[in-house]
Amino acid sequence: MQAVERIINNESWITLVILAAIVLLSVMKLINSNKLWGYTTAFYTPGFFQKRVEDNPSFTSPFNLILFTYTAIVISLFTFLVLLPKSFEYNFYTFSVLFLCLLSYLLVRRMLDYFLINILGLTQILKYFLHTKLGYLHVVCLWLLPFVVLYQFTFKNPTFLISSFSILFIFRAFLILNNNKRIVIGKLFYFILYFCALEIAPLLILYKTTTT
Repeated sequence: MQAVERIINNESWITLVILAAIVLLSVMKLINSNKLWGYTTAFYTPGFFQKRVEDNPSFTSPFNLILFTYTAIVISLFTFLVLLPKSFEYNFYTFSVLFLCLLSYLLVRRMLDYFLINILGLTQILKYFLHTKLGYLHVVCLWLLPFVVLYQFTFKNPTFLISSFSILFIFRAFLILNNNKRIVIGKLFYFILYFCALEIAPLLILYKTTTT
C-alpha cells in the first residue's frame, strides 16, 4: 500500500500513464497493424480516410475503442503537463479527473455530432467531414506522444511541447479544410456557425469547469 501511495505522490505515475499509452499502441498493432500504420501515415496519405468511410467501420470495434481511449490519454497528458494552472495539485488524482472530463467530452461530442447530422438529414453530406475531423485528431495524438515523452524525460520546456502540438493541430485543421473544401466553401455560414457552437464553445466551457 505504501508503495502505491509513493508512486501516486510523485512523478512516477506519469511514466506509468505513458507506458499505458504505449501498451494500447501495442494492442492496436496486434489487432490490426495495417490500420494503425494507416492512421500514423494519414497526414500524407489522404485516401486512407476515404477508404475508412467507404468501409463504414463500427465505433464500438475493439481497435476503435482502444484508439479513442489512447487519444483521450494523450490529450489529457498534454493538457496536464503544460496547460493546467499551477494552482492545481500535480498528482494522479488531478490527472484522473482531467482524463475523465476529456473522455466524457469527446464521447458526448461524437454522439452530438452524429445525432445532429441524422436529425438534419445531412448524414451523406457530412459523414466524410466528421470522419476526417475525428480521424485526424487520432493522427495528431499518435504523433504527439513521442513529443510528450521527450518533454517529460529530456527537455522539460513547455514551449517545445506547445509548439509541437500547435504545428500538428494547425496541420490537422488545414487537412480537414482542404479535404472538405467543397462543403466549407458551399456552406461557409453554416460551417462557421458549427465551428463556433460545437468546436470552440464546448472547449471553453470544459476549460472553465476544470480550472475554477
